[in-house]
Amino acid sequence: MKQKIIIDTDPGVDDAIALMYALSCEELEVDLICSAGGNSPIENITQNALHLLDILDKDVPVAKGAAKPLNREPEYAPSAQGKMGLGKYKYNRNKITRKCVDGEACDVMYQTLKKNKGNTSIVSIGPMTNIAKMILKYPDCKSLIKEVIFESGTKEKIYGKPYKSFNTGYDPEASEVVFKSGIPIVMIPMELGHFTYLDKQDIKKFKECNETGNTFSKMFNGYRDFHVGKLGAAVHDACAIYYLTHPEFVKQEKAFIEVKYYKTETENYGYIDIDFNRTPNATVCMDLDINMFKYDIFKALKSYK
Repeated sequence: MKQKIIIDTDPGVDDAIALMYALSCEELEVDLICSAGGNSPIENITQNALHLLDILDKDVPVAKGAAKPLNREPEYAPSAQGKMGLGKYKYNRNKITRKCVDGEACDVMYQTLKKNKGNTSIVSIGPMTNIAKMILKYPDCKSLIKEVIFESGTKEKIYGKPYKSFNTGYDPEASEVVFKSGIPIVMIPMELGHFTYLDKQDIKKFKECNETGNTFSKMFNGYRDFHVGKLGAAVHDACAIYYLTHPEFVKQEKAFIEVKYYKTETENYGYIDIDFNRTPNATVCMDLDINMFKYDIFKALKSYK
């Protein structure tokens, strides 16, 4: 039986790689893609999701998500992901063939969960605003979710203070709602993306692999992960999908995670705190097999035209 999943995403170059991989996997059934405001304004993000489905020639419902965080003003990531979210890659929006389904993402997500009766995992590779809104509006959804696999946070402090990883930092209050919900949680920390980054040779292979790979390689131009820098492109979000398809290649530990807030006169942001000594409420992915990860990413890419 295929694993049913909902992907909540803010494409995003690394999100694009995650979608490419997920939609190629025979063991996964992607029932819904929800756009989440984050890397770029929600209109850009939603159009990116639809365009990626055009590129990959896959028919999956797309629901437009929340335009802003629960309680904060949006702060996008143009320096990392580019103004439109896909690096310097550009496309003609007028040529997009797919359209969003009716309804806001939190409502469509809930209806999809009800239809699947508890056999659905949610892969959150953007801010958790849509999921939090669903939990607050439909509390019974918690029993319908198999697990939430999310990408954000770090295992250790960076630069001597709590690190504001993007997805949680964009809407920490939403992450807090999800973490306190009692839904099984799997954390994909940023370090996994830094372990498994695509180096320059990998990006060259993308370009030479096929037309789909050539298109995706253009997205890496203008994509900047500040921890990998000029070495290549970190594809954090693909690690969340990889946990589902190949858990045997992912080292996991149990831990207690929660959202805490770092406040000074100039800063006020949320971050994820991990405690391996408290009663656990989450699975934290600590490491994965880099060679197998890259092998499977390229295997997925080669399945396209």
